[in-house]
Amino acid sequence: MTVPPRSDFAVPRHWIVVTVVLFVVTVALGFAVKLLPALGAAQLPLDAALNRSNTPGLDSIALALDKLDQPVVVAVILLVVFGVMWLLKGWRRSLGIVVVAGAGWVTVLAVKYLVHQPRPDLGDVPHQLLKSASTLSYPSGHVAFVAALGTALFLAIRRRAARVAIVIVFAVIAVMVAASRLYVGVHYLTDTVGGVVNGIAGALLFADLWNLVARRVFRTSRH
Repeated sequence: MTVPPRSDFAVPRHWIVVTVVLFVVTVALGFAVKLLPALGAAQLPLDAALNRSNTPGLDSIALALDKLDQPVVVAVILLVVFGVMWLLKGWRRSLGIVVVAGAGWVTVLAVKYLVHQPRPDLGDVPHQLLKSASTLSYPSGHVAFVAALGTALFLAIRRRAARVAIVIVFAVIAVMVAASRLYVGVHYLTDTVGGVVNGIAGALLFADLWNLVARRVFRTSRH
């Protein structure tokens, strides 16, 4: 006799509604800034203020974090997460975390090309670290990756203490990454906020899709 396995991710009961609302909020925020240029211009002084506080140490951190969304770097991070979570939770759930985080992060590309918001002019910051920035501005792929990975881990872990730790750690990382993107002048503040919402929405979407697939593909036998 077979029984359905326990879901790998603890998603909200009305996950479809929650996911749609989060994606709608993400897209709406992006179009608000695009259609009202004054909203974007009002955020540029923050980039300039952070940039003027530059030090060699902050430059090094910002340039290191700039590589966070490169495919090779993402792959290495996900492989490390897979290895650690395999030891803690088994291969199936660790694989799910990697798939959910990676696929959730990739959803940012759809929003980028839908909103199609150009990046701020790098000439607006006095201390230029980057000569150019690839892809579009909204939302931040760097921040979205952090949010997607944190959400995947949060949904995969049941213990309350561990969940609290995940929220705190990834909130700190998200703030650091967001600040670094403003520091180098390649994003508006709203890009980073949108990245958080997009990353959570993408991870939530694929977490439930993983649960649906896993119930059919992975089955445990009751002896």
